[in-house]
Amino acid sequence: MKHQATIPAAAPTETSEPSQPAPPTALVSLKKDFRRTFLSQRKFLNRHRWIVLISGLAVLLSAILGVNPHDQEWVTLIRSDRSRFLNHLAGELGHWGDFLQYNLGLAVLIWLAGRWRRSRWLQRLAVVTLTAAIFAGMTCNLFRFTAGRPRPKAATVDGFYGMPGAVRGWNYQSFPSGHTSTAFGTATPLLVNAGPAGWVAMAFSSSVAWARVYKNQHYPTDILVGAWLGIVFGLATGLPLRRIRLRLSRDRRLTRQRRRAEARAQRPRGISTSSSTQPERAML
Repeated sequence: MKHQATIPAAAPTETSEPSQPAPPTALVSLKKDFRRTFLSQRKFLNRHRWIVLISGLAVLLSAILGVNPHDQEWVTLIRSDRSRFLNHLAGELGHWGDFLQYNLGLAVLIWLAGRWRRSRWLQRLAVVTLTAAIFAGMTCNLFRFTAGRPRPKAATVDGFYGMPGAVRGWNYQSFPSGHTSTAFGTATPLLVNAGPAGWVAMAFSSSVAWARVYKNQHYPTDILVGAWLGIVFGLATGLPLRRIRLRLSRDRRLTRQRRRAEARAQRPRGISTSSSTQPERAML
C-alpha cells in the first residue's frame, strides 16, 4: 500500500488584535472644537434670529432715545468722584480687561486646565468663551467703523459722523465699547455653564465697563450696546454647550439606573425570614 503523503498543517498564525486609534492631538482637538462651536453658534443665531433682531432693535432704540440724550450727564456723574485710587483702579481694569490679557489669557488657562485634568468639557468651554469674545469684538468693530462716534475725551461735538469720522482715528471709534463687548462675550458662557465662576466673570466685566466710562473713553450708550453684543454671542455659544452637557449627564444617569436594574434582576432571590418562621410558630 502506498502511503499518502500528509501535508503538514500550517502553523497557526498569531492574529494581532486591532490597534486602538491613537487619541487626537491637542491641535486636532482644538480645531475640532472651534469648528463645532462655530457651527452650533451659527445654528443658534439662525434659529433665534427674530429674537436677536427684536432685542437688538429694542436695545438700540432704548440706547438712542433713552440713554443717549443724557450720556454726558451720566459721564459727569460717574466721573464726579475723582480720586487717585479710583483712577488707578480704572486704569488697571481697562488694562486687564483687554482682549489679550482677559479673553485670550483666561481661555488659555481654562484650556490648559482641561488638558491637565483630561476634561473635554473644560477644553470646549475655553473654546466657547474665546469664540464668543472674538465674534462680539468683530461685530463691535463693524459698528465702530460705520458709526464714527467721537469718544468723550475727544474735543469734538458728540454725534455719529459715519465712516468719514471713523477713519480719522481711534478717538472717533467710541460706539460701541469693544472692551465691554468682548468682556461680556467671555463672561456669559461662563455664567451659563460654570456657575460661581460665571458670576465672578460678570462682576469683572461690569467693572471693566465702569472703568471705560470713568477713564472718559466711552459713553453709557456705548457700554449698553457693547454689553448686548457680548451677551448675544455668549448665549449663542454657551447654551448649546450647556445642552450637550445636560444630555450627557442624563444619558449617564439612565445608564447607571439600567445597570442597577439589570444587576437586581440577575441577583438570586433568597428565602424570606418571615415565611420560614411561620411553621415554627405553628408548631409552638
